[in-house]
Amino acid sequence: MKTFLKTLVLLFFLALCGVAGYLFFIRMEGAAPQISVEGLPRLAGRRFSFTVRLRDSGSGLHRVRVLLLQGRKHLLLREETYPLSFWRGSSIKNVSYRFTISPLEKGLGEGPARLVVEAWDASWRNTLKGNQARKVFPFALDLTPPRITVLSSTVYIARGGSALVLYRVGEKARSGVRLNGRVFRGYPLKKGIYAALVALPVSDTTVREFLVFAEDEAGNRLEIPVNYYVQRRRYPRVRMRISDGFLQRKMPEFLSRYPEAQKEDLLKTFLWVNQTLRQRNNQKIAEITSRPSEISFTLQGPLKALPHSAKRSDFGEHRFYYYRGRRVSQAWHLGLDLASVAHSPVPAAAAGRVVFADYLGIYGNTVILDHGLGLYTLYAHLAGIEVQPGQRVSAGQIIGHTDTTGLAGGDHLHFSVLVQGVFVNPMEWLDPRWVAHRILDPLSLYR
Repeated sequence: MKTFLKTLVLLFFLALCGVAGYLFFIRMEGAAPQISVEGLPRLAGRRFSFTVRLRDSGSGLHRVRVLLLQGRKHLLLREETYPLSFWRGSSIKNVSYRFTISPLEKGLGEGPARLVVEAWDASWRNTLKGNQARKVFPFALDLTPPRITVLSSTVYIARGGSALVLYRVGEKARSGVRLNGRVFRGYPLKKGIYAALVALPVSDTTVREFLVFAEDEAGNRLEIPVNYYVQRRRYPRVRMRISDGFLQRKMPEFLSRYPEAQKEDLLKTFLWVNQTLRQRNNQKIAEITSRPSEISFTLQGPLKALPHSAKRSDFGEHRFYYYRGRRVSQAWHLGLDLASVAHSPVPAAAAGRVVFADYLGIYGNTVILDHGLGLYTLYAHLAGIEVQPGQRVSAGQIIGHTDTTGLAGGDHLHFSVLVQGVFVNPMEWLDPRWVAHRILDPLSLYR
């Protein structure tokens, strides 16, 4: 009997020690909640967002309070009290809150501000008030958008054409021009003045939006419309006949390079080349020519294309392809086809930097040059390539020779001009009067 009583007392003592240990290590734990804030900008604008995260892996979270302070103004953004269990504390171990703040709506002004996050856990410490954590995150409010002045009085642009927009921004800001949803980068000239070459794709029949924008570090954004005039320009619809001889002569080139070009017959191979591969190639070209120019704009006159050549096809032709009297495909022709004697030397249209020199699907052996300000020229269907990517070339330097590589029916040069990823009409850039009045003269006022 005495042994049983001793055992019972011992078990009771051990249970008491277990409860005391649990109470000491769990309910009396001394680690405060962990607080972190993600996305709070150093300089915040008229609308900004951030996330507050709290964690307590011990007794759990009991109370949370998030405040925004500026001067004497105290804004309570959030306050939560979570239920407790006497033995287990709080079941809330992790929590996060997402905030989107519009300072002007909250009555805040420019200047320093503080985000204060306070949290208490479910510990019995501090006379059952729990362990407290408090963190202060200082930042500043900038509620004034950058100032924009459009310096170009009236911008003349045509479908498939280019234009220059000059503007001034009153402070350091990300800026550019948006035309029909496409953003064109502005390049700095001097004293806060920027130049942006813009383009209206040949497939766009109207101008839906045309504006200059600037956004400062705080995210404040201003948009100013551009005064513009759209010049009418029509492009021809051209009927292209696809013969069996053409298919037999040209499709093997693509079959040897692209396994996916293998189809049931040569016509279906042509359709894949003219549609799928063309789209893939044009996306590649757009990607290359949308990158920021890495050289200064040094153009002093019009571009100069293949000398002593005749124009065989125009830019902007909407081509409809027929096979045995049936229309089978269509595509836009986005350059000039220039023909001279076979294997004519191809000069660079202006000084620039080689950004691409390789085989490119329907364009065959191709060279792309960067001339600064987002202006690029493309030379296609070459016999060979005589320059390397990264190489600087001078105006008139030979970069290759004409040939029939790619989807070319005869020996010629396909010459394209692009503005920040958009194919434009080369005839503008080959016209001395247009280049002088629309590009060089306005630029000379601010260089």
